[in-house]
Amino acid sequence: MSTRQLEVLRLYRDLLRYSQTLKYTDVNFYLTRIKQEFAKGKTLENEDDIVRQLAKGREFLKNKRLI
Repeated sequence: MSTRQLEVLRLYRDLLRYSQTLKYTDVNFYLTRIKQEFAKGKTLENEDDIVRQLAKGREFLKNKRLI
């Protein structure tokens, strides 16, 4: 696996782990949205787009809210 793939996988796992800490959000809705976003991102080929989406996910985890 490439470094970028490992980075994406790590972010995905971190977002799934974060779902276990949610109190005021529907966990099923959250998990569905995460899966949908990663499915859309799977088709990205442009490196800039991939980096932008990774940064968006990291920022979400950092701020604990949607961007």
